[in-house]
Amino acid sequence: MDWCGYYVIPAAIDMRVYVEVSPQMRKTVEVRSFKPFQTYSSFSLEDIRIDSTSDLRYVGGVLKAMVQEGSISADKAFKIKFARAKDVAKDSNLVNPKILYDDLPVQKGLSSSAALCIAVAAAADLANRFSSFSSPRSPSKSLAASVMAVIDENLTRYANLAYVGERKILGINCGQMDQYASAHGSLLFIDCQNEPARIEKLSVKSDIPLVIGDTQQPKNTPKVLAWLGNRFKKRETLFVEGAKGIVEVVEEARKEFQKSNPNLNRVGELMNLNQLYLSRNLQVSGDCPISPSNMDKLINAALEAGALGAKISGSGGGGCMVALCENEEQRKEVARAIEGVGGKAYSTKIAEKGLRLEALES
Repeated sequence: MDWCGYYVIPAAIDMRVYVEVSPQMRKTVEVRSFKPFQTYSSFSLEDIRIDSTSDLRYVGGVLKAMVQEGSISADKAFKIKFARAKDVAKDSNLVNPKILYDDLPVQKGLSSSAALCIAVAAAADLANRFSSFSSPRSPSKSLAASVMAVIDENLTRYANLAYVGERKILGINCGQMDQYASAHGSLLFIDCQNEPARIEKLSVKSDIPLVIGDTQQPKNTPKVLAWLGNRFKKRETLFVEGAKGIVEVVEEARKEFQKSNPNLNRVGELMNLNQLYLSRNLQVSGDCPISPSNMDKLINAALEAGALGAKISGSGGGGCMVALCENEEQRKEVARAIEGVGGKAYSTKIAEKGLRLEALES
């Protein structure tokens, strides 16, 4: 509902995209990734050219947004390298030591592109600000504190840069929800009527158990969003009724999360009602005419196993769903049920922080 200009409540999860930044002599921004994705690209900040077919086009989009903002100069040069979770130091003396997060799955409706854009915006900004940031694998405690202070002060700015890069420069039909959730973390109420969006942090228990269910079926997000966008522009009755229902669900969920002790059973009921509108009115669940999937099998399996609520994540038409559980034992049962019908299950929880600094293995 974010791209329609309505209210949303996203929850950030403890699965991550990692970016390493370091200085270099060449007057370009070099980007390195890993297979199966494109492994290399480079951008001149004097003339950023973006290949619309490249996996690394998101980097170019964010860099161009920063040049337009005037926050990065053309004479800056640095390297950006995408890392895997296994490279993150378990004994880091920075934020949350001894916690190793899973890599965020790509093209699954889990906002991987937004997370990537947020990480790139922060990496480029930090490389621009801190010329002494020359040893990214072992920054001093004082430098790490300074960097983290900059990160905390610029979360909304990074979200805006990521949105401009993805929506305005690359032309991807996304809303603002993914970027704000990835940057700020936690649970948010976001009013997307304006740009930039207005956010409100909601009460959240850090131990709320969630299960992500992956249909392991590809999703064509641009195609699905174009189809939905056309229906929205035409003010199709079925779509409009569904959108109105979802907005009411979001407003009720906001009231629940504003309580000191939210009722998770009520939240689960609202998730199920949300899913009903997504399936019946927006038609983006298992029988989506643009991209059919096994989504309904996973959702039904999760509910039958005791999940309090379950709904699709992202634009639908494949990808992932999310199930809310009451406790750890129920989470295990739900995960088993999802895998029993052919899905892949990830056990996770709501992340208290979004963008963050970590040390990497030497």
